[in-house]
Amino acid sequence: MNHLLLEKAYIYPIDREEADLNKYRFDSEKGYWINCETSKAFIMEPDVQKPRTKKCDRETGEDQKGE
Repeated sequence: MNHLLLEKAYIYPIDREEADLNKYRFDSEKGYWINCETSKAFIMEPDVQKPRTKKCDRETGEDQKGE
């Protein structure tokens, strides 16, 4: 038998994909990744999956008490 919290807790699906950095290089002077072909900053590219931060985590607690 599992602990009550483990039995009742809702497990959120994780929809994270890792960023593909194969065609990028890290510029240590500038401090960010750069596209080897276009020399554009990785974060400025519109079509790439950006890395996620803590701010992208699902909020839990007071906001979702009604679940």
